[in-house]
Amino acid sequence: MRIRKLVIAAIAIWIGALPNEVHAGDSIGGSQTSSAGINGNQIMAGIQYGATQGNSGADVDCEWSLAIPHDSHSGNQDIVQKISGGMNYRLFEYTCLDRTPATTFHWIPQVSTTQLAQQAASVVYDNIPAPWGNFAPPAQRGVVKLGTWFWVNPLMWVPVSATAGVPTPAGYLSVTTTATPKKLIFDPGDGALGSGPVTCDGPGLPWIEIFGDHMSSKCMYTYSHSSSMHPSGVFPAKLSVQWHVSYITNFGARGTIGDFTFTASHQLLVREVQALVTR
Repeated sequence: MRIRKLVIAAIAIWIGALPNEVHAGDSIGGSQTSSAGINGNQIMAGIQYGATQGNSGADVDCEWSLAIPHDSHSGNQDIVQKISGGMNYRLFEYTCLDRTPATTFHWIPQVSTTQLAQQAASVVYDNIPAPWGNFAPPAQRGVVKLGTWFWVNPLMWVPVSATAGVPTPAGYLSVTTTATPKKLIFDPGDGALGSGPVTCDGPGLPWIEIFGDHMSSKCMYTYSHSSSMHPSGVFPAKLSVQWHVSYITNFGARGTIGDFTFTASHQLLVREVQALVTR
């Protein structure tokens, strides 16, 4: 699996069209865009901000700033803002000296650091791999009193990140949310017949033939009874990965969103092997 880092801006754009809003799929200042998905009745814009390529071939920086018109009669300078869908928007200028026109205007929703972190987290959740497990003996060939190894692909045991950002009067604010795999949890599904779930601090050790039947693993469970004792004839096992989700801003502030768990269901067939002795 892989780490995916998306740069998304203008978070929580309402589907109801507003003039000059930044929408998913827009191109700003020559930067390329990518769709970051839809969450309920909100669109998460997939806009990447960065330096643009000038006509001369040199990189030219583009800048965001609050649009503050000057009233020549009264001398007042006021921030331009509006409320739509219960959310406050402010008007920003995006200026690139190598473009015509050099300045464009965009309505940007005012969101907190926590809101940005949550929006980035929704992208992270979509990119976390399913915790499909592996077993030895295989799920349909389990044996009573013989330890069942379980593990997930070690390549999925890596952090998954997404970065969300918006312009602010203090400068561009970006928040990177990262989900880090924390624990592997196996619920054998045998209920009162067994000893309960097993928790590991890593992805588990993949079993290979050279290990044989006598080597043990920290991620292993031994069934005491045949699955024939379950009404369905199989044990409804579950393999889960617990992820810890945290965030950090480009200004150094940090926070924690919490833990969440992804689960995959497995049907384990466990038989009891009888030895036959002849004389």
